[in-house]
Amino acid sequence: MTALKSVLALGPVETEMLRDIRSRLSRRAVSDAALFSLGAAFVTACARAGVPATTAVPAKVLSGALVVKIAATADIATLSRLVATLVEHRALDPKCWPGLVAAGAPQAILSRRLALAGREPPVEA
Repeated sequence: MTALKSVLALGPVETEMLRDIRSRLSRRAVSDAALFSLGAAFVTACARAGVPATTAVPAKVLSGALVVKIAATADIATLSRLVATLVEHRALDPKCWPGLVAAGAPQAILSRRLALAGREPPVEA
């Protein structure tokens, strides 16, 4: 159990980083380029917080609402797959990225990671 807690733990720097990226994603971006830069920062922050992109979930059309729903109860492995899925869709269809951000998909992943670390209450609470 201690090993699991140490894997899920986040330091204060990582916690603040995830909260900052989530906050920035929740605000309206000044341009598409800024929004895509935030996407790159999201991927980097996830990797640093122990949620690196792994194998993407196969989906031709990705729904932001579905990502939010799955992220609400996800474990680290599932979060990693969701990150990979967002990365894949951002690369293959850049026009879908603003919609995913507007739906709160990357923000839900960051919130769940913070909840798994015990830094915030779970979203369903």
